[in-house]
Amino acid sequence: MIYIDKDYLISHAQERFIDESSQNDDEILDQIELTQIAIIKTYLGTRYDVNTIFAEDSPIDNEVLKEILAKLVLYKLIRRNAARKVPNDYKEQFDEAMKTLKEVATGIIRLDGVPSAVASNGSVVSNSISGNLSNSNFYI
Repeated sequence: MIYIDKDYLISHAQERFIDESSQNDDEILDQIELTQIAIIKTYLGTRYDVNTIFAEDSPIDNEVLKEILAKLVLYKLIRRNAARKVPNDYKEQFDEAMKTLKEVATGIIRLDGVPSAVASNGSVVSNSISGNLSNSNFYI
């Protein structure tokens, strides 16, 4: 796994659920994590330098991202077990993680300690609205 490890997942779910759902195959965990990282990158790529954040050799540790990723991975992992219905709390955690991810993507929540996105010319990408927003004639 690149960004979180099995011990981090165990701090959020029972190890038995993780082992049963992955069938003790860490490659499944790796694949689910990579897929969920791709989703996070899609949401956050215009605001943050996601390639640096999720670099395989030295990812930038951020607790908010770890929490989001763990909830996404656990939900997808637990869903793999056809013999067991996904408990509501996993679905609620997944929904909460997606809501938080969207809030980070829109700037409602700001991630500290991670690099901003950089344009191809090397300048930091600004996601703020600029321009003349005055309405001196009071027209709508």
